[in-house]
Amino acid sequence: MAFDVNRTMALIKGGLLDHQTTWKSYLDSNPSWQQTVQVLTGPLLVVSVVLSVTFSRMMGSFSAYAMQSGWFMSVVLGLLFAAIGILVTTFVFNFLAGVFKGTSNFPRAFAAVSLAAIPAWLANAVAPLIPYLGGLLSLAGGILSLVFLYKIIPLALAVPQEKRVVHFIASIVLMIVIQMVVGFALGLGGAGSAVYTSDYGQGNVAGGMASSGVVGELTRQSDLMEAAGADSYVPPADGEVSKEQVKRYISVMRKTRAMQSEYAEKLEKASADMQAKQDAGETPSLADLRNVFTGAGSMMSANNAEMEVVKTGGGNWAEHEWVKSQLRAARIQQGEGSAALEHNFKLYKKFEEELTDD
Repeated sequence: MAFDVNRTMALIKGGLLDHQTTWKSYLDSNPSWQQTVQVLTGPLLVVSVVLSVTFSRMMGSFSAYAMQSGWFMSVVLGLLFAAIGILVTTFVFNFLAGVFKGTSNFPRAFAAVSLAAIPAWLANAVAPLIPYLGGLLSLAGGILSLVFLYKIIPLALAVPQEKRVVHFIASIVLMIVIQMVVGFALGLGGAGSAVYTSDYGQGNVAGGMASSGVVGELTRQSDLMEAAGADSYVPPADGEVSKEQVKRYISVMRKTRAMQSEYAEKLEKASADMQAKQDAGETPSLADLRNVFTGAGSMMSANNAEMEVVKTGGGNWAEHEWVKSQLRAARIQQGEGSAALEHNFKLYKKFEEELTDD
């Protein structure tokens, strides 16, 4: 299937105005992912990024793709991050579809993600032209794309009705983790992740979900990990953990468990609420999606809860990790092998009841 501008325009128009019919017709044709790139993803992605960068520089307004560099480099980087975003989204939703009793099929997943992204890409393209309200337009496009994604993925990958909500939420959580890793690998940290998520309106809006949901949480967690990574600690020459260090460690782990329990309850509630809507045949609302993002952001916090407890309490992450490793070694070796292991195991036994859950 070669590039056909009429076919592309028809898919874009249908994807906005008659999406159910357009989705079914396109998916039923079983296109390869290369065909989808040619007829939809590639043209729409290029136009979205080029127009977004161009208009933002003309108007001096906000754009998710406008980097602190020249026009050409901004376009290149914008295309790179947009491409990474849609590929990761496809891989995640496709992989987890198989996990949740659906059917993994990369070409169909890629087509579904591309079709669902139409509103977000179009909103990103024209938002810089609208002073003050451009961010709201991007937000609206992103929300609509998320709703479309929630609805089209089960159609494309046969995710069972009872698994739709948990599959959707699990996919978002996994995307967050991957995005953060990629952002740091590219040396961009939270900022890189913010641009990277722009395809679905998560990284290019100025309020609402962005500040309280995934992107705000990504940025906060990035800063937290950077601060923790800068900590250093010189262990005592004898390798012995002190009683005070063990007590601080126990306190951290107790608070960590409380945080993780709270975050798990939030995500469970968001999942239950969306499942109830789904069972009633209702479409997810803005509030439902906000709750999902909040829950997904909470999962990121849950992953780093231990680090957050240490750093917000003025502790040293490197020292905390050393204490943990020493206690673990002592427990495994049962105090045998060295004077340090013997000393640390005695401390471990003294506080064993409080350490058994760690």
